[in-house]
Amino acid sequence: MFNENLSITKTKSNRLKQARRGIKRKLKIRLKKWHNYPEPRFATQGSFTTGTMIRNERDWCDLDMGIYFFQDLDLTYGSIQKHIKEALFDHTNGEVKLLSKCIRVVYSNDFHIDMPIYLVKEQGVFLLGSKSNNWTRCDSKKFKDWVKKEAADNDQLIRIIRYFKAWADRYRTSKSIKMPSGLVFTIWTVQHYESNIRDDISFIKTATHILKELKSSWICEMPVETKDNVLEKLNDDQQDNFKEALKELIKKGYEALTQDDKAKSLKIWKSMLGRRFTDII
Repeated sequence: MFNENLSITKTKSNRLKQARRGIKRKLKIRLKKWHNYPEPRFATQGSFTTGTMIRNERDWCDLDMGIYFFQDLDLTYGSIQKHIKEALFDHTNGEVKLLSKCIRVVYSNDFHIDMPIYLVKEQGVFLLGSKSNNWTRCDSKKFKDWVKKEAADNDQLIRIIRYFKAWADRYRTSKSIKMPSGLVFTIWTVQHYESNIRDDISFIKTATHILKELKSSWICEMPVETKDNVLEKLNDDQQDNFKEALKELIKKGYEALTQDDKAKSLKIWKSMLGRRFTDII
């Protein structure tokens, strides 16, 4: 089954866990020893916690792990990032990148781990750090809880999210076109999901609803704090390219659904979803 083929292998899962443990251990020891930091806490977040993680066609995946400090640090966001990078200098054969809202630790030809930084204030206020030393209220657990609530007892909804992410990965790779993030596809799928006894019909019906929404509004608002538009990174040309890609998906999807010959139908699906595709009926 296609859904099963999208899952990371047990071996890769074990490597992810080992890498995560190593990061925690080094940061706890080195940040305290080198810069007198309070001991940070860590929480896995993102697609791993909602069951929507996939490995792409290159057998690559990513993991999100928040770093939390429960007392004020008299440091800028940039300084904290720099200290964390220094603490992980010998952790991997890949590189450690400083991105706008996280630190990315790359494990060559395998996976990467993104680590956003949070300051936790009294009354459970979580502040997410970003470049220019901005700290914005954001609690990743609220999004995880939102997805889990919306997808409660609905395995098909989770599968449809994974199909969209796999299609986007395939299209991005084959066409060299920027696509919306997995976060965006998760929100869209939850909001526009149409159930069906068959996954292939549900997938295309949901895609049709998403396209209808995009014709009137190019906004995908986070359903929880901070309520920002997570589509802002795509410019006008990239938006147009994505709409055309979605139209193509819907057109070919309906073509596959109306084939009398199952082999021809599967060939169409495989052209859109990639080599791991077998069957989603």
